[in-house]
This record gives sequence, structure tokens and C-alpha cells, in this order.
Amino acid sequence: MSKERVSPWGRLTGSGSKRSSSPPNPLEATIESLKQENQRLKELISERTSQGATQSGYLNKYRPHATASLWAHTWEPRFVVVRTGHLSYYRNEEGVQFHPRGQLDLEGTSVVAEGLKRRAFHTFQIVDSAGATLLRLSSDSPSEARAWMDALERAGCRRRSGGEEGELARRDSSSTVNTVGGEDSEAESSGGAGAAAVSGKHIGYTSDTSDVQSRPPRRPPSGNGGGGGHGGHHQGSAREGSGEGQPKRKREAMKPSAPLHTATKYSIMSSERVLSSNQNGMVNLTLLVLAAANFRLILENLLKYGLRFNPVTFARRALTPQNNPLLFLCWPTLLALCLAALGIERLALAALRREQARDAAAAKKGEGRSAGGGGKSAVGAGAAEWLILALNVANTSAMLAVPSAVIHYTDSEVLPGFALTAVAIVLWMKAVSYAHCNWDLRCARRAHELRDGERGSGLLPAHGDPPLRYPENLTLGNLAYFLAVPTLCYQLTYPRSTRFRIRWLLRRVATMLVTLTTMLFIIEQYIEPTIHNSIQPMMTMDWPRMVERLLKLSLPNLYLWLLMFYTLFDLWLNIVAELTGFGDREFYKEWWNATTVGEYWRLWNMPVHSWMLRHVYFPCVRHKIPKFTAGLIVFFVSAVFHEILVALPLHMVKGWAFYGLMAQVPLMLITEKLKQRFESDRIGNAIFWMSFCILGQPLSIMLYYHDWRKEHGA
Repeated sequence: MSKERVSPWGRLTGSGSKRSSSPPNPLEATIESLKQENQRLKELISERTSQGATQSGYLNKYRPHATASLWAHTWEPRFVVVRTGHLSYYRNEEGVQFHPRGQLDLEGTSVVAEGLKRRAFHTFQIVDSAGATLLRLSSDSPSEARAWMDALERAGCRRRSGGEEGELARRDSSSTVNTVGGEDSEAESSGGAGAAAVSGKHIGYTSDTSDVQSRPPRRPPSGNGGGGGHGGHHQGSAREGSGEGQPKRKREAMKPSAPLHTATKYSIMSSERVLSSNQNGMVNLTLLVLAAANFRLILENLLKYGLRFNPVTFARRALTPQNNPLLFLCWPTLLALCLAALGIERLALAALRREQARDAAAAKKGEGRSAGGGGKSAVGAGAAEWLILALNVANTSAMLAVPSAVIHYTDSEVLPGFALTAVAIVLWMKAVSYAHCNWDLRCARRAHELRDGERGSGLLPAHGDPPLRYPENLTLGNLAYFLAVPTLCYQLTYPRSTRFRIRWLLRRVATMLVTLTTMLFIIEQYIEPTIHNSIQPMMTMDWPRMVERLLKLSLPNLYLWLLMFYTLFDLWLNIVAELTGFGDREFYKEWWNATTVGEYWRLWNMPVHSWMLRHVYFPCVRHKIPKFTAGLIVFFVSAVFHEILVALPLHMVKGWAFYGLMAQVPLMLITEKLKQRFESDRIGNAIFWMSFCILGQPLSIMLYYHDWRKEHGA
């Protein structure tokens, strides 16, 4: 009968004397499955593009709303499929298996040639019966543009002929035409633009108005059409009525009886045309107003408070322990505790080897453990693991207890205490991951298994160091590298960068100095005076003044928080990664687009998120704890450490950080319900920004400062 061994870290898999044979190479199976998936996608693409399609391939689509990002291109490549009655476009050829980014009903529309634009784009547009532009497309060659116009005419568009058609014909050359299934349908595409919109009776939609992602690699042109999908392009004035596309000629003087109102048209700002009209001027005006308003606030602050900014004094206060040698000694103490973690793991390895030696000796005598791993050796292994667990708990607890005691009993200054607390928490999380990972590797050795990431498992980091197998990782160099790299999760080897970029590194260092200086300026010039002036309204419970102070604090706090995020996650962690050669630099994802509070917490801090999943959430799930309860435990752990990080340097425990983090749980549920109820991403995103950056953080700052003043005086 097999017996299950229980370990202090969790439930172990059964192990015995039966050694598993060499496992099948999972890499070959993965490659084979990817080949099958690739073939399936090719068949799906061929099927989708051939179902009634008269033309398919890449075109340049004009995007007048690309000013959402100053570096976005107004022409972007899109894979376009024209079928009878409608046109669809996708981000790329592989995207046809998903919902199209935009779709346009071609009934009652016309296609009009615009000719060569910017010496690169052979442009044509689709307009409605009122002359409003629905979509602007371009190609790299005139023959391809004419072929697409022919396809649109076959699909239901009317052709408005004119001089531009002759212009396209004159510029024609030996370039090939995109056809369904032909290789050139991929090769002759470049960049795309346009904003498909709904006008009048036409049924269509687009999701491209906010699409500012980086463009895919350009495909080499097969014809002699030039240009790519880059550079700006001004939208030509729309031609009206029957004069659409006519060659330029001398205009006659307008007669008094000349009709001026010849078609039904919507106003530019009406709901029928606002999405398709170019609003770049309004965007520029908004940016100018924002710049002018902020410049006025800066000038007003300088006139009112003078220049409070003094980086030398701030650096001295932050980095120099004032007559506090114990605080300085905490740094080498933390390093010694990290070395103790390596000693504990080597002690565990020695116990494992003694256990294996006893098993081997017993096997020779025919008294080995049963297939389930029972016997005295199993009991000894469990006792050894409990001892190792106790040592690891004591060691990791000391990493928090020693700095906390020194900061508390020596009444250290805020900034040195905050720096020591932050480093102690980071090292604590690294030490927990180091112990937990090595425990799992020992479990694999007892079960005669290989874990992913070990040499021979087939799943190794790309461009990493030579693969290791436990216990080859229990070296001082391996531990030192883990302590240095910008991650909280331990593994045997990590992906490595292929080269060291000294100029890139120097630019990041210079940028970080600028952002740190700007953060200091915001703190001393804006945040300190604002929270100081908020004391009296809070003491007298003057609610209108309190709200005014809160809103006044929200703007500099938002700027400070964004700069903090950029400095820490994009500059500092990348600098450390470049110095250590660490390859995986996805320290954050697009959290600013979060549609719920829960999505924000999954995106904004990937090192901590990965640590919580690996060492808190999934261990709880493996022990049959419900997922919602496991999520609550994750937020509880996070809230405790946020409170430690704030309360310990300030020498007061008020719980505002703890309560603020725990309040995220009901807020997550609310934003999820609102997203489902209104089927809108914007509501959740607005609630996230309001609750977290506009109201939540400024309120916490005011509460902590109020309590600080009450306990410590002026």
C-alpha cells in the first residue's frame, strides 16, 4: 500500500523505490502541437478569406484619431477583406479568426480615387450618399489601388470616375495585384489608416480610433510602389456632388442663381459624423489648455511659497543616519541573514543525502521502503523538513524583526527608516521564495522526478545560463545573483540578455535623476504646503474646506505617483536588469487601461503579483481553500506589508494603509458588476482612477499627516 508523506510546506507526492524511467521529451510534443495549431490557423484563415471574398490583403488605413498618442502613425497596416455587400478589416492576417476591428456596409456607398498622397500613398476613399468619408485606404502601387477599387465596385460600391483614375493609370507599372491566396497579397502591404464610421443608414463600426499600438514589421513591396505606413498625412478636402474626382480646371465665377445646397449633410459635431471627422485641432487645444493651466499653478505656487526645493538637504536627511549606528548595522545584518538562508538549505541537502544513503543501504539488505515511501526513512524525512521549516521561519522572521526593533526603539528618522523597511521586506520575500522553491525541488528528488526549469526537463529559460539541477544551485554565486536581479521569485536559472548596452544604461540613469528631482520638487513645493494647510479644516471638521484640500492635493499626488511608478518600474528595475543581464523585463503591463480594480492589481506590479500567485494563492488553492478565500488571503498579506511599510518608519500604527488595501476587495466586486451591467470598459476605468489616484491616495496622505501632527507636534 502506498503511503503519503506529509511535509510542513504542504502535501508531498507519493514516492517510493520505483524510479521513473526517462520522461518523454516535452519539447518535441510542444513543437508538434504548435505545428498542428499553425496548420489549423492557416486553414481557418484560408476558409474565412475565401467565403465570398472578392479581394483580400493588406492596405494602409487612415486613422485621424491617432493623436491619442503623439508618436502614433496616422497610416497603419490592416488586413482588409472585401465581400459582397460589406468590408471588414483586421489588425493582421492571423486576426481573421477573431472579430474584425471594423466593418462597413457597402450598400449605397461610393468609392473615389484620390491619387498619390505624400509621394507614397495611392489613396482612395469610401463615402456615403451625402459625401461624408467613411473610410480612407491606400496602397503602395497604383495597380493595386485600382484592383481594390474594382473589387469594391463588384462588392456593391458605385465608382465615381474622374481625373484621379487617369492619374492612377499613368502611374501604373509592372506591380502585381493582391489576390486571395496569392503570395503577393501579403507582400505588397504596408501601413494603414482611416477611421470607419457610421454615417446615415450605413451599418458599421470600428475599434481602431484608440488603436495606437506599435505597427507590425513591414513587408517588402513586390512592385515599384514606394513608401511605408509611416509619417503624417493631412486629409484632403472632400469633393462634393458630381464634381468628385474631376481634373483641375479653371472655375467660372459663381452665378447668383447657383445652387449651394445640393445634398443632405450632417453637422460635423453631430453624432452621425463626429466619429469620422478629424478632431486633431481639439486635441491640440486640450493639450495647450492643460499645459497653460499647469504652468499657471507652478507660477502661483512659486509666488506664494517661494522656492522651497533643496535637493542637498533632502539627500542628507534621506541618506545620513543621525547618530544612529544601530540603523547602519542593520544593513550587514540583513546580508548575514541572507547567507544564513543558504546555510539552512545546505543543511536540508545534507539531511536529504543521509536519507538517500539509508534508503540505498536498506535496499541492499532487502529492507527498503515500500512503494509508497513508508518506513523509518519517511518518518525521518518528515522530521527533518519540520526542522528546516522552523529554521527558515526563524531566519525570515529575523529579517523583519531586527530592522523593525531598531527603527522603533531608536526612534529613527522617517526616510532612512523607510529605506531600511522597504529593503527588509524585499529580502524577506526573496528568502521565502528561496526556501519554498528549494523545498519543492527536494520533494521532486524524493519522488525521483524533475521539475520544470531543471536540466533535462525540456522547459528551460531562453538565452539563460547553463541549466542546473538541484542541488547544483546551492552555491553562493547562485544566491547572490538571485538577490541582485529585479525579481522576487527564485528559480534555478533565468533568461539572460544577449548584450550590455552602456549608452542605453546612461540614458536611463540620467532620466532617473531628472524624475527623482521632479518628484522632490513636487513633494516640497506642492504636497507639503497642501497637507500642512489641511490640518485646520480637519481639526474643525470643515467639510467644504476638507474637500477643497483633498482635490487640491489630488493633482500633485497623481503626478508624484505616476513619476514614482515610472522611476521604480521602468527606470530603476531596468537599470538593475541591464547591470545583471536579467532578460525578463516585463515588470508591469498596461494597468492604465484597467477596466476593474482587480485587473489593475493584476497588471501594475508584476514582480509582487507573481510572488503572491506562486507562494500564497496557489498553495492555498492546493490545500482546497476556495479561490475567493485564497484571494482574500492574498489581499490580507499585501495589506499587512503595506501597513508595515508606512507605519514603521512613521512610528505609529493607525491602519489606514491596511484598511485601504482591504477596501479594494469590495471595490473589485463593484467594478466587476458595473462592467457586466453596462457592458462598458470606461466605467470601471474611471472608477479605478477616481478611487485610487484622485481620492484614495490623497485622503490617506491627509489622514496620516493629521495623525502624525497629533502625535509628534509641529
